Amino acid sequence: MEQLKEEKDSYLFIILAIFLGNFLAFINSGTVNVALPSIMRELHTNLNSVQWILTGFMLAIGTVAPVVGFLGNKFGYKQIYVFALVGLTISSALCGLAGNIVTLIIFRILQGICSGIIQIATMTIIYQSVKKEKQAMAISLWTVSIMVAPAIGPTLGGLLTNSFGWKALFFSCIPVGIIATLCAIFFIPSSKKENTVSLDIIGLLTVVIGNVSFLMYFSKGSELGWSSASAIALLVLGVIGIVLFIWRELMAKEPLLNLRVLKYPKFVLGTLLNCLISIGLYSSVYLIPLFMEEAQGASSFMSGFVMLPGALIMIVVTIITGKFNGKFDSAWFVVCGAVLLSVATWEFSELKMNTSIASITLFMIVRYIGVGLATSPIATISMSVIPQEQIGHATSISNWLRQAVSALSIAVFSSILAARTQTHLLELKGHKFGEALKQGAFLLASNDTFLVAFAILVFSIPISFFMFSRKQNNL
Repeated sequence: MEQLKEEKDSYLFIILAIFLGNFLAFINSGTVNVALPSIMRELHTNLNSVQWILTGFMLAIGTVAPVVGFLGNKFGYKQIYVFALVGLTISSALCGLAGNIVTLIIFRILQGICSGIIQIATMTIIYQSVKKEKQAMAISLWTVSIMVAPAIGPTLGGLLTNSFGWKALFFSCIPVGIIATLCAIFFIPSSKKENTVSLDIIGLLTVVIGNVSFLMYFSKGSELGWSSASAIALLVLGVIGIVLFIWRELMAKEPLLNLRVLKYPKFVLGTLLNCLISIGLYSSVYLIPLFMEEAQGASSFMSGFVMLPGALIMIVVTIITGKFNGKFDSAWFVVCGAVLLSVATWEFSELKMNTSIASITLFMIVRYIGVGLATSPIATISMSVIPQEQIGHATSISNWLRQAVSALSIAVFSSILAARTQTHLLELKGHKFGEALKQGAFLLASNDTFLVAFAILVFSIPISFFMFSRKQNNL
């Protein structure tokens, strides 16, 4: 009886340590979105520059992801987790002290590096430290920790920005970081180290070059001209970098990432679905605050508040999906989630200037229910086919691709939004004037951008049917 109680307590403490760290890693992803207009005004910058606060953060996560497997094997996943928590706490303080857009972006990139380590390390810690029968629920709670932060972040961010200014978003992370670090030190068991592993420098260089070049192309393409020599050079460099990285990882004796885990179809499909859902999630988290503040003239607090009901419901939905794991095929959750996300995204492509806060809140709820239904089952199904010794590489690959796609999606959405705003400004000129002209153009551009997000996200519906077990659907 005492042994069962000790196992239960150990499980709860491990989840607490993981939850706090993941929450801290992702809270700034959501809080900063609603503060972008305030940052633009105070630091005297524009949308193309300020979006690097988001894309730089996410690119850093995607870039460090391939290295986490090596770091975890070399030094132990608990050790790198604690290191990343300390780094995230310090970089949060530096963000709050930043006096211009360049230094803020640099410190945000440092935050992203630490966040990338945290996200992959915590998932691997679950598979290494939690018993198999409890892993599905642990992954559900892990999902809550990474989804609730960007979900409630806009509400919290709006409140803090309105009351204390945008710097408070970063300073408020310091006490949470200290608590999370202490919990990780005392509650998470140490993992074994493999001191003989070596770093694949060539693989690291090629993946960094590929990631950065792709992001630069998609984020700066509208400024440079999509078909200009400099833009095409970035695109070609990105393609070459990623191709060389894949070739190198397949040839190397000790690859940075073991790409051979991609031989498991369920894992590949799950990773693809995760990427599509991330595009759907970040399209709303990025675009809705901008639409409400720039087109409708709403406050930072109100643009963040519309996210809160959906975020709270998503927590409940995610936990429920974990409890029902094993009762029937979890792929049904994935299908329903993909449908709800697609429907809500389509509705956001039909926004009007007088669209009510209640309507926006309702469809945000629908979107977050979709995220809550799909995310945890996707992780459980896709990781169930991976051998235990390859879990670290699989989580690194999955998170690398998802975060790289998320960073690219924000860059693409930002470019589409800026380009379509200029197009609609020319179209509406002579029909609208002054502030009404700007708001009208921004509204139409937001709808265009959401339509692109829908066109991408709708592919998740047919793909999700392939997540069913062969026993039940003969796939």
